[in-house]
Amino acid sequence: MTPASKRWLWGLMALVSLGLIFRFTLLPTSDPDTGTFHWCLLCGELGLSDVIGNIALFAPLAIGLYCAGMRGWKVVGLLFLLSTTIELVQLRIPGRESALGDMVANTLGALAGVGLAWWLPRRHRSARAGFVAAAAVLGLIAAIGFAFTPSFPRTIYFGQWTPELGQYETYRGKVLSAQIGGMQLHSWSVPDSKAVRDRLLGGEMLRVTAVAGPRTGAVAPVFNIYDDGPREIVLLGADGGDLVLHVRLHATDLLLRQPDLRWRGALAAVKTGDTIALGFRRAPPGYCLSLNGRERCRFAYTAGQAWGLIQFFPRLSARTQSALSVLFMVVLGICMGGFARRDAAGYVAIGVVLAGAVVVPMLFGLAPTPLLQLGGLAAGIAGAAFIP
Repeated sequence: MTPASKRWLWGLMALVSLGLIFRFTLLPTSDPDTGTFHWCLLCGELGLSDVIGNIALFAPLAIGLYCAGMRGWKVVGLLFLLSTTIELVQLRIPGRESALGDMVANTLGALAGVGLAWWLPRRHRSARAGFVAAAAVLGLIAAIGFAFTPSFPRTIYFGQWTPELGQYETYRGKVLSAQIGGMQLHSWSVPDSKAVRDRLLGGEMLRVTAVAGPRTGAVAPVFNIYDDGPREIVLLGADGGDLVLHVRLHATDLLLRQPDLRWRGALAAVKTGDTIALGFRRAPPGYCLSLNGRERCRFAYTAGQAWGLIQFFPRLSARTQSALSVLFMVVLGICMGGFARRDAAGYVAIGVVLAGAVVVPMLFGLAPTPLLQLGGLAAGIAGAAFIP
């Protein structure tokens, strides 16, 4: 491929990246608030996920521009101006908010992209680098496992029956009863928060009997547990024909997003006015959901679902979400394979990563890594390790 062709391809990558930036930053949202500028660096309950997401959004554009021939300082300056413009424009877009933290993260993404594009061709493959990269990948998988484990604070809990909450649609059915282990959970403070916490963690079934409401257009809680924070501890609800479960995770403590778990199509045959019995229980490494006596288990998180900690799209099909999980593992593989030498030491490091991707999730609360995700990891390693 000629240098001109390579520059054209990098320019095409930059153009696609720019389109994605506009897609994720300039479209209106359903949030009624507009015109607010925040001076914080880590803003709100999703501060860290927003920072990581903004860095990841701007880095590919910087890589494309730099590799297409633009000088590094010009790339960073241009993307700083682009970020500033976007933040100002967002002040006039319904549902959008602007923040100093977004501008800083976008600029860091430009710096990271330029730095990677300059450094990667100059990196040195070595046995030590291969093993360090392998350890880093496995350490990240362990951290993902920690992020996906339950985090139930030792606070005062409150039950909520079909609550009206700003971030969710209101469920138009009626709860008849809710209980866990024989303990009734009414729509006010829980009589023994410690006992409820212990029973949730211990795997006892939380059962809710309700009269079904009309089909919802978004997530609508049927039964919630909040604490005096107020923080969401548990949500059992509906989203169209799906039965949805939220369980507070360490991800929330880390200011990351929390992907939901859902039994797709479970409520599809339920009609308005039907009496339904919902429930869930913890069954490590995942959860079991029940509907009218039917129970389905192994609703659990895998290492590849870590993309949902940064930006989660609940309405995506299961197949698309699976593809994103495989893509995440491909990226992990590229990160490791780019440092492994093509010799005995490198092959051992690769073997350590692939074996660890099977063992580490089981040690840190994740579901076993599916074969497709293992294949994605192997493909990423091969693409980076065996292509000059």
